Amino acid sequence: MRKSLCLGAALVLTACSAAPWRPVTDWVQVWQLVNRADGLAQDGDHAGARVLYEQVVQEYPTSPWAPTALFRLARLEVSPGSPVRNYRQAHEHFDRLVKDYPDSQYDADARAWRDTLGQLLAREQEAARIRQDMERLKRVEIRLEQENQRAPEEAPR
Repeated sequence: MRKSLCLGAALVLTACSAAPWRPVTDWVQVWQLVNRADGLAQDGDHAGARVLYEQVVQEYPTSPWAPTALFRLARLEVSPGSPVRNYRQAHEHFDRLVKDYPDSQYDADARAWRDTLGQLLAREQEAARIRQDMERLKRVEIRLEQENQRAPEEAPR
């Protein structure tokens, strides 16, 4: 009964969407891919879920389910416990969601995530630059210490 209701809802949503016409079976298959990915994510198979979400986004970008798949894909990549965590990739996915699906239900959340991740990535880049500067300064300090140790030995008596 539940599957019938979900299938009926999918058909209604498909009929009402602004997406280009495709056979209803295509949109139902996309919906099934998203549901399967959701199940994999819930079961902890984040890599498997990522593959299915990416498939929806790449093969069915005009599907009514594409924004959902893209949002859930990006969320997988920001989840702290996820083995597929990748902040840079998630930032790109949230940015794509904002640009390609500005009227989706995920627009506000995607903007917030994109901006937050953008700040995080900028801070990580700044921290990496500071670490490089510190390493360079350590090398200079070591070189100066070595020169200072040699200086008294080389001084004329």
